[in-house]
Amino acid sequence: MAPSALPVILQAKTSNKHASLIINQHHASHIADVCACIWLLPLTSVNTVTRHNLYFRNRSMQIHELWHFPVKGFGGNQMPLAKLQQGGYFPNDRQFAISIGSEKTAAALDGTWFRKAHFLQLMSHELLAEYSCRYDDATNSRLELLHQGVVCLSIDPAQPTDCQRFEDFFFTLLGSKLRGKPRLMTMKHQAYSDQSTALISIASSASLDAFAEATNTKPDSRRFRINIITDGDTPFAEEALIGTTLCCGDALLLVKKPVGRCAAINVDPATAKRNPEDYVCFMKAHFGHSNLGIFAEVINGGIIRVGDRLQPA
Repeated sequence: MAPSALPVILQAKTSNKHASLIINQHHASHIADVCACIWLLPLTSVNTVTRHNLYFRNRSMQIHELWHFPVKGFGGNQMPLAKLQQGGYFPNDRQFAISIGSEKTAAALDGTWFRKAHFLQLMSHELLAEYSCRYDDATNSRLELLHQGVVCLSIDPAQPTDCQRFEDFFFTLLGSKLRGKPRLMTMKHQAYSDQSTALISIASSASLDAFAEATNTKPDSRRFRINIITDGDTPFAEEALIGTTLCCGDALLLVKKPVGRCAAINVDPATAKRNPEDYVCFMKAHFGHSNLGIFAEVINGGIIRVGDRLQPA
């Protein structure tokens, strides 16, 4: 980047104070000096960074984990690669959801998007943290339900009698907490995500570690249901990429906005116990925000793999 592209303004928020650093050609004559200055910032979270943040100009992030969560509200599983489609969701992510038995969902056609309040969700039913699901329509048409890592139910979601078995299982488990008979609902080309638009989620291990350290919990990406976990050394710095186009494997991603967190993060994915403290409020007080991760739109499809690097296009 030429010196004329400076100055760059960084604002960092600690638990109680704001700190700002203005870097221009009088402070640093080239990018290496600028990057060195950035390292001196006591960053807890990045609040405002110019679109072409120099921290990411000369480095990339490597994918450590890829996750999809076939059934909304349930744990998912890791995958070695994912084939992203232009304008699409993460493959097989939140393709299914289990309704809480409301009349509205009972009468709806499969593929109708509803807000999360209509479905079983972790923020309301912490017991779901004991369960995870596996599904890959490209290699196996069966939807598997696992309890603490062991398969306890395997169905073909195209078969009504199999769907009935899945629904009966959760009616028995949670019936008193539901409005009526649960229903396994399916999305073919969309997802039962909290966003009605097609976005995938990305977060760095540094952000996960910062949350764990601040809350005295173990780092666990399952708490946040992120699709792409990257390496990183500055917590929450991925928000600097908002508005940036990233190369990722064969795909191109446009970073759109931060991922705001909800009460689901109060549930420990390892124990299925709800923390008595509201971690969303804690994040706002400690970090100055309750975001962890970023949402991106797939603007050019392609295969991404664990080990691939994300870098500005």
